[in-house]
Amino acid sequence: MNEKFFRMNSLLDFYGNLLTEKQKKAAYMYYVYDCTINEISSELNISKQAVFDNLKRAENNLEEFEEKLELIKNSKKEEENKVIKRKKIETILESMEKETLNQNNLKIKELRKILFD
Repeated sequence: MNEKFFRMNSLLDFYGNLLTEKQKKAAYMYYVYDCTINEISSELNISKQAVFDNLKRAENNLEEFEEKLELIKNSKKEEENKVIKRKKIETILESMEKETLNQNNLKIKELRKILFD
């Protein structure tokens, strides 16, 4: 269940504004603010079944948005690439501290390639 809540929170962060107002309110109350179905029903003045239906539609829509747009997937790839680049740069900088000027010039070219290619 925790994985689903984490997934839904991520989807809401990226796509929450694309949901209908009722779906958005129900989903935020349930997944972000940890409200019960009864609390949501009372707050939104709708039946428990309507809350459940709105949550299901919101979940399906959010998953469909990610399937088509892949913003979360691309964001994760971007983060992974940043981590890889950061590690490469740290390694090069550490080695530069121990090397001569000519060797450092080669390392600078390598850094430029990592940063700008």
